[in-house]
Amino acid sequence: MARLAPLMLAVVFLAACSSVPVATDYDPDFPFNSVRSYAWLESGTGNAQGEASKARADVNDLMRDRIRNALDAQMQAQGIKRVPDSKSADVLLTFHMGIEERVEEYDFHDHFGYYPCFSRHCGPGFGYYPGGIHHDHWTTEYQQGRLIVDMISPTTQKLVWRGVSERRIPWLETPEERRLFIVDTVGSVMSRFPPGRAQH
Repeated sequence: MARLAPLMLAVVFLAACSSVPVATDYDPDFPFNSVRSYAWLESGTGNAQGEASKARADVNDLMRDRIRNALDAQMQAQGIKRVPDSKSADVLLTFHMGIEERVEEYDFHDHFGYYPCFSRHCGPGFGYYPGGIHHDHWTTEYQQGRLIVDMISPTTQKLVWRGVSERRIPWLETPEERRLFIVDTVGSVMSRFPPGRAQH
């Protein structure tokens, strides 16, 4: 059973990373269909309009630049042009991010003394293992990342759209792996903008 546990942990890990959960909120009265330009606001770590996230040393300028570049690419792909002057922009764009350490625990049990057996000694079905019930307890530490993307009205200075993604961060060894992970996360968040956009 101990040999199977790492494999089971890997399956759980891959299932957790197979999709990117995204939640959004927005002002239904804002004219999103007329958004043609955007300008950047200062972005970084910590709180975003009441949303708390724990900042860590992992959240650095390299990560911020990758997120910013990914957001620029997503906006441009939708035909929304970046402008330097916030006064001439249709929306103001900003983001906040954080990484939190978490612990996950697993309990594994055998088949209450029984195990699959297909030999000629026990016939097809299950055989009995006299050693009794075996129990294994596994603990794994991981990082949970949160990305919040906000769009603000330049006129009212109020939040008009928010996209939030919170997902488990796998072990990323290279800058390219980190970039692709961020591109995937940002792309999933921005697939929900503007509100009502068809999902693929």
